[in-house]
Amino acid sequence: MEKLNRNLPPQFKTIEHVDIPKSKQEVLSNEIPVHIISGGSQDVLKIEMIFNAGIWHQKLPLIAGTCNSMLNEGTEKYSAAQLAEKFDFYGAYIAYNNSQHDASVCLYTLNKYLDETLDLLEEIIKRPTFPKKEFKTILSNKKQSYLVNREKTNALAKEKFNSLIYGEKHPYANIFKASAFDEVQLDDIKTYYKDRYTSDNCRIIVSGKMDNSILSKIEDRFGASAWSTKSSNIEIKHEFQISNEKKVFVLKKDAVQSSIRIGRPLFNKTHPDFAGIMLLNLVLGGYFGSRLMQNIREDKGYTYGINSLLLSHLKSGHFAIVTEVGKDVCKAAISEIYKEISRLRVELVPEEELILVKNFFSGEILRSFDSPFALSESLRGNLPFGFDNSYYEKFLQEIKGTSSQKIMELANTYFKEEDLYEVVVGENKA
Repeated sequence: MEKLNRNLPPQFKTIEHVDIPKSKQEVLSNEIPVHIISGGSQDVLKIEMIFNAGIWHQKLPLIAGTCNSMLNEGTEKYSAAQLAEKFDFYGAYIAYNNSQHDASVCLYTLNKYLDETLDLLEEIIKRPTFPKKEFKTILSNKKQSYLVNREKTNALAKEKFNSLIYGEKHPYANIFKASAFDEVQLDDIKTYYKDRYTSDNCRIIVSGKMDNSILSKIEDRFGASAWSTKSSNIEIKHEFQISNEKKVFVLKKDAVQSSIRIGRPLFNKTHPDFAGIMLLNLVLGGYFGSRLMQNIREDKGYTYGINSLLLSHLKSGHFAIVTEVGKDVCKAAISEIYKEISRLRVELVPEEELILVKNFFSGEILRSFDSPFALSESLRGNLPFGFDNSYYEKFLQEIKGTSSQKIMELANTYFKEEDLYEVVVGENKA
């Protein structure tokens, strides 16, 4: 047996191919699609009920999120405390999520207690009571969190930036005043539930250790017949109102740090340049060893952290650089950010750096597919765009084939300084 030499680093290997497990689709009797990801060695399941009930569909602020939050506050059979006690008894966990376009109720359960926990899930989905006392408590807690957040420069910078690139009234900006919490009516919540949490507005993702009985159990609770129907098929339309104002300073007195956001509206993952822009973003600020981190954090010491990100919404997307710096170095930090963006427009990324970033990203993709539950998260993000997880196989091949020359071309197309929006929130103007 060859002796291990610990003075030598492990051999560097390039990821040539990623084989992503495929999902299977079934349809319940009432036409609810069920996406199944079978795998894992433990007898556990994740069942996620997803509804087109996100912020996009609400007519007034806070309706979608409050409705989703209240589903576990009591049903026709059980109080909120009884529901919590029962889930705890069966070793199960239930989570609620609300985003721009959809809302979900997600059950994590042991297979041996699936009958019992599915009964509870059915009760929550079909028969919530929306008690008035809990409604007031939830709104009060949400308002308090909102007011606390208003004191944070990073929250104010995010809000202002989103208002510039989407418009103040657009759901992707999701901007509202504190008075909105006092204007929400319980009847509005109940109406929203009846309109959006219906069998013809639902899809289900099941992941974990599957057997033949699981789908039939889901069919019994959720597929045997239609439950509720949408009161209206007319979707609310929202127009983007992109601002002509490119640089904005928001005064926040006594702020120790200044929050910076620099970016622009872009596109989502359906665009042919998305893979290339993702790679460009990684080089710039998308991981811990990125150029922005090396310059602004490691070299200059202006911040504890800086990153750049790409958000892919169903109708649009955007790019943003996000950081917080000392108010005395804000101007210098912004200057260095623009220098790094400029470098990408005029200098080819060295091949060694490009290979490193490509392999980092491929490794991150592999790690995100290390369990059935992780695969279900990726599938949930892909389904609204008409993709399944095979999307990533093509995506990684596009990443692999992206050259330094292509990155420079993309930087010159999408990262021109005059196209970028800049928001600074702090005590001193940069």
